[in-house]
Amino acid sequence: MDKPDRQSYAFRNCDKPTISPVIGVVKGEIPKWLNGTLTRNGPGIQTIGPDTYRHMFDGLAIIHRFHIAAGNVTYNNRPLESNTYHKNMATERIVVGGFGTVGIGDPCDTLFSKFKSMFISSDKQKEMTIIDNCNVNVAYYGDQLYAMTETDFVRRIDPTTLNTIGDKVTLSDYVVVNQASAHPHILEDGTVLNSGVNYKHKNGVHYIIIQVPPSYDSSETSFKNAKIIAKIPSRWKFYPGYHHSFGITKNKIIFIEQPYCISLPRLIISGFMRKAFQDALTWYPKEKTRIHVISMETGEIHPIVYETEKLFTFHHANAYEEDGHIVVDVSAYNSADFVNKDIDLNTVNNRATAYEGAGVRRYVLPLVVSSEKKCENLVELAQTKATAILRKGTSNIVDLQPEILCDEWFELPRINYKYNGINYRYLYGASSSDNTRSDAAMPITDILTKLDTLTGEQKTWTQKAIWISEPVFVPNPTIENPDEDDGVVIANILHADDQSRTTLLVLDAKTMKEVATVEFKTDGPVTTTFHGQWAQTGKKVHVY
Repeated sequence: MDKPDRQSYAFRNCDKPTISPVIGVVKGEIPKWLNGTLTRNGPGIQTIGPDTYRHMFDGLAIIHRFHIAAGNVTYNNRPLESNTYHKNMATERIVVGGFGTVGIGDPCDTLFSKFKSMFISSDKQKEMTIIDNCNVNVAYYGDQLYAMTETDFVRRIDPTTLNTIGDKVTLSDYVVVNQASAHPHILEDGTVLNSGVNYKHKNGVHYIIIQVPPSYDSSETSFKNAKIIAKIPSRWKFYPGYHHSFGITKNKIIFIEQPYCISLPRLIISGFMRKAFQDALTWYPKEKTRIHVISMETGEIHPIVYETEKLFTFHHANAYEEDGHIVVDVSAYNSADFVNKDIDLNTVNNRATAYEGAGVRRYVLPLVVSSEKKCENLVELAQTKATAILRKGTSNIVDLQPEILCDEWFELPRINYKYNGINYRYLYGASSSDNTRSDAAMPITDILTKLDTLTGEQKTWTQKAIWISEPVFVPNPTIENPDEDDGVVIANILHADDQSRTTLLVLDAKTMKEVATVEFKTDGPVTTTFHGQWAQTGKKVHVY
């Protein structure tokens, strides 16, 4: 069948969750070593009474669980019972809005109070701010599983039943932060690093890096021992750059400050004019994107300023140090305009130029710069076309030009997480059969792609009339000295012809050939997800 319109995927509404696990029908053979749980998160309740969320980022969170044990697989899902969920469901209206949706209630209870909460006490903030719809990602902090979004709220969930546990956790009770990303990094010992924004710093807005040590068998939240390990001043005092993720090497933090900015003055006005949060965001194409390098040990900012043009990114792919350079790989766009214009309910099917130039880019940052090498390429690594040139008239500003690793839309990048922060070769992501090099609508993710960053070779898996999630790499623990791509890639599939049907796909990570599929018939529609995490049975530390 032909592809349906994008609304049928991106704005699919779950009006009946699958609370009790259903058993899937396995085709092929699940590897014997593949035992554990894939938990995924995304916006799933799009319609409440007569109201519909307007932006792809806004729907109420649905948590999804695929559990594998001895070749058998079950699936269940459940709404995240946030304060936002309860208030909207109680009124049967969208009273509390989101990124691109204005609630029908008093705007002073939503956006304006959210802005004011950046500058008032945490206790008062709890009373005023209720946007805790954590619909972006999940992460284990020790043995505690949390759902996350891009505010300073997280919600703990039960890994088995998916019940919401207790009240929301307010990060600003433990560190000075007003917004946090939903893309933390998890170190080998379980320590979690995450990025955020502090609007209250005495010297103006700062981006921050938060460190959370793991906790196990504790009745208290893992965030109790959180601390700030780095602070990065925003170069625009009242217009901090939006960020969705950050990168790390073994010793450095990589933070991209892009000119897709939150206008704090406009955010104040939005509260009175019934505007959504997205209306306070603007892309400034004449401003350069800056890449900050920070010591993970000391929190010191590297003195060299790295800048480039036409770079907007949601997702870092990986970063690593090599021979006096830092290599930074990202899924990138030339502009952020599409976030405001092209992925809402009314425009998601429209053709747009926003995806032209989208792909995977590699930036190479020389850590030492000689003033004697003006107008010369400072990149000395072999096998890269990326350049770095000292800006004329300066001693510490370097202009970067990327190497294009993939010149087609490639999103939701994942790697073998054992290689996070070190030299790696293989990148897995979602792609599309749509022609994203030309004037195209939002891509439908119907391809999984394995990209060899060394040779540029791509291996793919695809199927018609589907929407596929981000790929998650699971390493094979039975191989003594495994290759980087020894393992499987797992993802879940939505089907155009039946919304109450979903499939778990298992691919050989070397070949991208199908190993097994598991099909489920569910109690109600299965909705899209953004991100998720695999937890291998028997392991104490769960990474990405």
